[in-house]
Amino acid sequence: MNLSRSSFVVLAFAAVFALAVLLTARRMRTTERHTFTWLAVCFVIAALAVWRHAIDEIAAAMGIFYPPSALFFGALAVLLWLVYRVTLTVAEQRQQLKRLAQEVALLSAEHPREDASSR
Repeated sequence: MNLSRSSFVVLAFAAVFALAVLLTARRMRTTERHTFTWLAVCFVIAALAVWRHAIDEIAAAMGIFYPPSALFFGALAVLLWLVYRVTLTVAEQRQQLKRLAQEVALLSAEHPREDASSR
């Protein structure tokens, strides 16, 4: 297998990015779901760097005549998918925050605090 200099650069980027993802996961700053997604992205980047003709074959299968366009389409599709997942997470957290605020309001109404001025 004859790898070009650009393939080595892309492989190094994928490896450093995967390491950063793993270190972030180790510090518990991301969830497992997001960690696996980003590691899958790193794997795909590394695979495309090693198997350079994959882009040509994917483009031909999609009916795209200019292979880099297929690469940009794939990258855009992945980014849209990731943004959609983040949007779902934000919506879920917003609902949880709303429920929590309602519970705090109910508990505050049941057990009012004593103000410092009433002492």
